[in-house]
Amino acid sequence: MARREGHLPAVRAASERSLGITQRCTPIFFAWIGDIRKRYTDFLVYEIGKDGVVIHLRDFEVDEEQEKLAQQFRLSNPRNATSVHTGRNGANNGANNGRNLITAGPNSNRNLPAAPQPELKTVSIADREALEALLGKTTAMKLIQLDENIQGKKNIPIDSRSVVFDPINDRSQRVVVHQEIRRVFESRIETVANSTGVITAMPSKPTVNSRQQNQGQGSRRNGNREQNKSFGQLGGEYLHFTVYKENKDTMDAVNTLARLLKIKATNFGFAGTKDRRAGTTQRISVFRQRANNLIWINSRLPNLKVGDFKYCKAPLQLGQHGGNEFIITLKNCQPLNPRPMTMADQLKMIQSSLETGLAYLQHRGYLNYFGLQRFGTYSIGTHLLGMKILKDQFESVISDILHVDEQYVVDILEHKVPQGNGPAAESNRDDFERARAITAWNMTKNAQKALEMLPKRFSSEAAIIQHLGKNPNDFMGAILSITRGMRMMYIHAYQSYVWNHVASERWSKYGNKVVVGDLVMVDGQDGKELSNFADDVELYQDSTEEGSFYAQAKPLTAEDVASGKYTIFDVVLPTPGYDVVYPQNDIGEFYVTFMGMEQNGALSPYDMRRKKKDFSLSGSYRHLLGRFISEPEFAIRLYSDDTEQMYPTDLDFCMHNKAMKRSQANQRSSASPAPRLSASPAPKATPTASRWADFSKNASYYDGLMDESRRRRATQSPPTDGTITMRDTWAQTGLDASSKRVKLARHQETVKETVETAETDSIGANVGGGGAPLVSPTKVAAKPASTSASPEKRSTPERDVPKVSVEDPHGWYGGLVPSAQAPTPTKSICELKASRHAPSAAKGPDDKTKVKETPVVTKIGKIVLPTFCKPSENPIHSSNDFSHELINNPSAKKIAVILKFQLKTSNYATVVLRELMGTTTEDQMRAI
Repeated sequence: MARREGHLPAVRAASERSLGITQRCTPIFFAWIGDIRKRYTDFLVYEIGKDGVVIHLRDFEVDEEQEKLAQQFRLSNPRNATSVHTGRNGANNGANNGRNLITAGPNSNRNLPAAPQPELKTVSIADREALEALLGKTTAMKLIQLDENIQGKKNIPIDSRSVVFDPINDRSQRVVVHQEIRRVFESRIETVANSTGVITAMPSKPTVNSRQQNQGQGSRRNGNREQNKSFGQLGGEYLHFTVYKENKDTMDAVNTLARLLKIKATNFGFAGTKDRRAGTTQRISVFRQRANNLIWINSRLPNLKVGDFKYCKAPLQLGQHGGNEFIITLKNCQPLNPRPMTMADQLKMIQSSLETGLAYLQHRGYLNYFGLQRFGTYSIGTHLLGMKILKDQFESVISDILHVDEQYVVDILEHKVPQGNGPAAESNRDDFERARAITAWNMTKNAQKALEMLPKRFSSEAAIIQHLGKNPNDFMGAILSITRGMRMMYIHAYQSYVWNHVASERWSKYGNKVVVGDLVMVDGQDGKELSNFADDVELYQDSTEEGSFYAQAKPLTAEDVASGKYTIFDVVLPTPGYDVVYPQNDIGEFYVTFMGMEQNGALSPYDMRRKKKDFSLSGSYRHLLGRFISEPEFAIRLYSDDTEQMYPTDLDFCMHNKAMKRSQANQRSSASPAPRLSASPAPKATPTASRWADFSKNASYYDGLMDESRRRRATQSPPTDGTITMRDTWAQTGLDASSKRVKLARHQETVKETVETAETDSIGANVGGGGAPLVSPTKVAAKPASTSASPEKRSTPERDVPKVSVEDPHGWYGGLVPSAQAPTPTKSICELKASRHAPSAAKGPDDKTKVKETPVVTKIGKIVLPTFCKPSENPIHSSNDFSHELINNPSAKKIAVILKFQLKTSNYATVVLRELMGTTTEDQMRAI
């Protein structure tokens, strides 16, 4: 099936019109456009918990042995080193899925010594011939190659991690195969047979996980302590953890984790599915697994990381989250203006349009359409499959799911394999392999051979081929062999298709007016998310939101409309089903007319029950307009390269945090006390004379200990508003100073520094907070440091001494964050959460203008953090200023817009972007 190029404006516009997305509620007068997802990590999604806290991956551990292997690879392959951790090297964007980890270029590194290679045990000629006699030459060579990769401790791609044999019906022969493989490869490879006689060979679990030795490592010691505790002592049988992933949807990530852990995917739970073409962070739960069983995965997958583990008594269930936060970068932004414009004019016009649109959406909302992701990425939309399922046309559904584009058939016949690197090339290769597998199935009906060619992520096609291989004419059973969530996605996509068209009809006729017959939720259910659909994702979320069960709506009467109690934000529209009511006006009649058309299935909205319960639709309600959860923010940047990352991902934050910790550890080691000069062991509890002798021999050692103790107390003490000084009062007991002094009292006081203006003579400042002035009192009195009406003779307010530290709310930066009040010229990552914006320096009260400081540059690695601003209520006189971008990037020729906003679950960010980049001249935007 050919992919639909939804990122192209013309194709996207045509797709939107065919799916009912035709109306806008935002009248933006200065329209602009931009490119979405130049790279996957331009689209970042963070799950919001039920408590309203945005979920981030704070940190992750790595398997030390696996990390050493990765370091050896980076030493021998410096050109690919950056993609091991970040998964992003130019346009590759982490889509290699670990394949580059076992492929080194011929000229990867000629100057550095090669990484040490473990000694391999070779298979003897006699054993090789025995394997070839049992399994065939091709299978035997695959086993030998797999064994060499295992002994070499190489990172093996998932699709090359097992060898599948042809079916062996003779049980005694299967026993011989098991025994011979175990003997020849010394149990490094294990074999498993299924009910059909197919044997699968794979690495033994201790080897593939590299966890057979603890070796005294910190994470291993913690893991051993966990292994000695029951799940009840740890907190529960369900391990909750945070997952960050790139170019993987939630189901793909869960299936990958299940394969690596050798458990069923049903053991995992999650609150919502997330988009594949993005960098996403969410919580996932797994049943009866320990944290150290998952840590090693961080070293195996460059685009998936797990961390922040917590044991709980209950699993995560679909719908148990409060929405999603989006940070989206739009590149190549430009205003829709036919005349040439300078970069400064473009920047100002885009800012004005952006603030106008965000302010409007904040107060007026947006049409709550189902986005294009809802209907799949192939030429045959999922709503068409759902329509055929509802019409019991199961054979046609199977034919559409297994459809292969003609161009792929030509490429297969001509042996043209897609070339290139990067996520697009990777996706093309997967589509090519899918087409090759389905073509082989259509021509030979050999399910086993087709499944060997089919990439793992095409689970629906695999389930259908496997079922039809056993039951060639059972088309309904083939559809039921697909996972329930996937097949329900098809029929719910049809509901979304109908809802979009009805919403456009409703808005085009009545706009934001509430009319008689509109539906609203009954009292007590307002404000709850009522749709049982997924987030801004490509897979259906098979659940309903909390509070949507038994949801009831009522039509408005004339009295209800006249009362003014209800607004357009209360109006809901149903998706077709047998358990919903329809609007009691012409919009309700439109359901019947639209669904009754032949091209829309010739179905009735009042007949949604089917013989098969899974294909019956109860329906649900969805608000006509959506709104932001919190106030949106934005930033504007100038740049030159489309592959530049504009906002750091959670992985970038974690890697920067690890680099900071290493730097701090190096600083502590360099500032450690001087080594003991004496060769004697550390001082023990000895009499006073011995202790004094040891101290005299190792004075520098003890001085270092005292300095370290003072530094530790200083960093651990609470911050103060000033400098604490101690003043002691002593009395001497003899006139000749021969007697001891006696301390009478100790006084403590806090001294605040005062910054004098240039008008105050600097030598007139007091020393020590209470000493005598260095000049005569008359000079000081001539220019008193007191406030007055005259701005020339007043001093600035008192400035507190920089604080020692503040709390780090997310724990990203090692627990303590240096205060943002510290007078440093450039902020570090530690100051990110303490202060996002640089303060403004105002002139005196007589000045009518204020001089703004240039925003302080803050970096995460090589990524400059943007300064987010809230939209102004009056964009024409906005206080937000991005003119510094012209100074910082004088050679840049492109504009990027970075948006940050939060939406309720089941609301689509792409729909918000469509409204935000809208124009009253629709065809003009499509033409550009």
